[in-house]
Amino acid sequence: MDLSERDRAVFWHPCGHLPDYADLPALPVVAAAGCRIRLADGRELIDAIASWWCKSLGHGHPLIRAAIRHQTEVFEHVITAQLTHAPVVRLCERLLSAANGHPVAAWGRLGAPGRLPGHFGKVFLADNGSTGVEVALKLALQGQLQSGRSQRTGFATLAEAYHGETAGALSMSDLGQYKQHYSPLLSDALRLGPLPWRSGPADPRWQDCAAEWPAIERQLDAQAGSLAAVVVEPVLLAAAGMRLTSPDLLRRLRGWCSAHGVWLIADEIASGMGRLGTMMACELAGIQPDLAVFSKGLTGGSLPLAAVVVPDALVALFDAPWSEGKSFLHSNTHCGNALACAAANAVFDAYSIEDVLGQVARRGPALHTGLVELARTRHYLHGVRGAGMMAAVDLRRADGSALPRLDRTGWLVMREALSRGGLFRPLGDTMYLCPPLNATDADIEQMLAILADSLDAVFG
Repeated sequence: MDLSERDRAVFWHPCGHLPDYADLPALPVVAAAGCRIRLADGRELIDAIASWWCKSLGHGHPLIRAAIRHQTEVFEHVITAQLTHAPVVRLCERLLSAANGHPVAAWGRLGAPGRLPGHFGKVFLADNGSTGVEVALKLALQGQLQSGRSQRTGFATLAEAYHGETAGALSMSDLGQYKQHYSPLLSDALRLGPLPWRSGPADPRWQDCAAEWPAIERQLDAQAGSLAAVVVEPVLLAAAGMRLTSPDLLRRLRGWCSAHGVWLIADEIASGMGRLGTMMACELAGIQPDLAVFSKGLTGGSLPLAAVVVPDALVALFDAPWSEGKSFLHSNTHCGNALACAAANAVFDAYSIEDVLGQVARRGPALHTGLVELARTRHYLHGVRGAGMMAAVDLRRADGSALPRLDRTGWLVMREALSRGGLFRPLGDTMYLCPPLNATDADIEQMLAILADSLDAVFG
């Protein structure tokens, strides 16, 4: 048996349809560098999706590899209940500086140690994005209770949102295919909509959701006295089809939550760490949430890690004598894992040394422009959108109506791309480009060319 056959016999692939692996066996990887993945048969794939959006600096970044290697020689992990270490403390300082809006010089490689002033005061670390969302939900709920507002137990989230696979995170999500079988495990949440969908910064209504806000505000007002928190994916709703909302929605939600004593939680897992051109997507709206969750690009996709940044006002609600029973007793075994923290510190180093945000600003527009050009001559491409280092387009009939779901057209395009040396992963019939943030102009041109050839092969 070759590795693909052995794989099919024992490994259950994530978010997968089991029969697909009989039809299209998993491809064995032997090496990866930059935007490219080398297969056992000698072929090379260009990673157009940053391996599920987490490889913010591509594969095998030398600073990340060196940091992990060095930390391995010191120690890999120690319990962080009552112990600490330099990588975890430095990472928390840098995360707070970035989240509080300080310039790159403050959190970059040459930034001075110590905490700088700002809204966010502490960091709670977890080991994946879903768990990070769970931490934020629990902090918000317990914080309301300890503020004397025990009636605030409800949550609101955006229509078509996706926040993860654990029970609390999945309860905040609104994509039926991911949660339809698990309703006995889940709680209800208020779904806010219709949302102000926009195509990107060039959209005339990019910074204006005045038309959509009244309906959303009415929904919120109806439950104003019972909500603990509003949970949002800021600007980019990734699993919903790489769709973009007006940043003005964040501004209005920030104002409403502040006026009504409701926490605002920003799930920055997909949209943060530079994906949309700023360290936090909330910066596009000029606001700060009450809690923010980071993961994916936090370690450059090298090791699992999530972080929740928490404001001083919320931290104070937990800083009480033991007899009052106000401690936050959430725990996870690998909280503050030294290897993951070392990798994340190397990511902050690289972002500052290599001007990663500047690279996104310079090269990101080519993704959107490239898809616009493809759509000019292909009647089945609709709804081009993009921001930062992300662009997406929908596969539709000429009149804009949906293609038959059972045809799995996006899947067919993905297969064609694999045969041409491109790693894509559609969201239904949405094709998107979400490469490493340091992808070169040549990388982007190659991704667009492979996508064009693959579309033409499927649609004729």
